[in-house]
Amino acid sequence: MSIQLFEFSIAGVVRVSGEDALPYLQSQLTINLNKIPVLSTRPGLRLSLKGKVLFGAQVIRSGEEEYFLVCRDTPASEVIGLLEKNIVADEVEFSDLSNQWKLFSLFHPSSMDEVLAISGIEELSPNEARQLEKGWAFLNPYLPGKSLSLLHPADSSHPWPNDLPVADSTELEYLRLQENLFRPGLEIGDTEFPQEGGLEEKSVDFDKGCYLGQEVMARIHAMGKVRKQAVAVRGTGKPGLPCPLLDQGKAVGTLKSQFPLSSGDEWIGTAVVHENALSELHNEGLQFENSEQRVQILS
Repeated sequence: MSIQLFEFSIAGVVRVSGEDALPYLQSQLTINLNKIPVLSTRPGLRLSLKGKVLFGAQVIRSGEEEYFLVCRDTPASEVIGLLEKNIVADEVEFSDLSNQWKLFSLFHPSSMDEVLAISGIEELSPNEARQLEKGWAFLNPYLPGKSLSLLHPADSSHPWPNDLPVADSTELEYLRLQENLFRPGLEIGDTEFPQEGGLEEKSVDFDKGCYLGQEVMARIHAMGKVRKQAVAVRGTGKPGLPCPLLDQGKAVGTLKSQFPLSSGDEWIGTAVVHENALSELHNEGLQFENSEQRVQILS
């Protein structure tokens, strides 16, 4: 298989700037921004006071007092609204730049060198945000390995060959789900803790100071587990989202995402399921609410 190009819809790109941009974001997000130098990047989360995920963002530090929050699944207006709630006398500004950018991914099943070469990049470290002649290149830890993310100006020519076709994005979603990588803001949202989708491994720093939801994160970290977890699933039909999942008539989980396959009405997606129902999901599957159809584990 050669290099594939994927284009993603992107809900929000927010520019955060001002002399208080660093300390203010430090109080809002789950990652330690003091450890992110200029031209570096990390995925971070904004949590509720109860520790649930309100949005996820790839945080790019573009300057000493400037950051870009790239949010694939949360609109910029919602991101800005959440961030503005706690401003008192902070010198920080938020700008919605969503219509100025597009988000792409270049993927190769076995060679990151080929992916980088087609983008004109010799090497790229895991947390580096490479400023290109036009846009940014970075590695998104919530996409499968050998993927390069490119934030590119919407009205500008791109660095890859014009004859490289855009592939069906469900192909990359399938690879992502096979690696148990779940999308913050879509599959792990305002009814889930980060730990239910494994997001804490990449997007929560437990050694930083206070931020919204920090006490809950510390408590779960000390306890060592949560009662629900995200799993990759498959099914047919159109149950609607979010859809409750049942085991013997009892609600035990929720279907959070669907990505249609090219073969008829089949789809793949993510469900968040209580630990007591995981064995049934693996065996017979879980039933959709108000339907005889069942969701099965993705093998």
